[in-house]
Amino acid sequence: MVSCLLIDQNTAARKHISGLLAQLGVHSNQLADVEEGISFCRENQPDVVLLEASALPRAKEFLRLVRQQCRNTGRPIVIFYAAEANMDQMGESILSGASEFIMAPFDVDLLRFKLIQAGVLTAQAA
Repeated sequence: MVSCLLIDQNTAARKHISGLLAQLGVHSNQLADVEEGISFCRENQPDVVLLEASALPRAKEFLRLVRQQCRNTGRPIVIFYAAEANMDQMGESILSGASEFIMAPFDVDLLRFKLIQAGVLTAQAA
């Protein structure tokens, strides 16, 4: 089963996205804080991390540390999402090491597409 760490300060957003992930057969753990996410990744090695982009200043450090921890594995795949179209933020997240960027709100079909595109899900499994 694919595992996902979902990091968002907004409890309602975490609950909604967790429900979408469940529809795709993806097990998710939820955290509100990027710093906790670093420890979680070290201990649990999720396949993918969905990270709300407002955490971007701290997320750069998160990406750096996670990349150090998972040398040569390519995991976790990191996907940022945001409610506002901010090209600087989108570009910065990709340059910092994120694999994808999704505009919120998104539905299960877009999430499925992005997870397939990022190599987390296969088209057959999704």
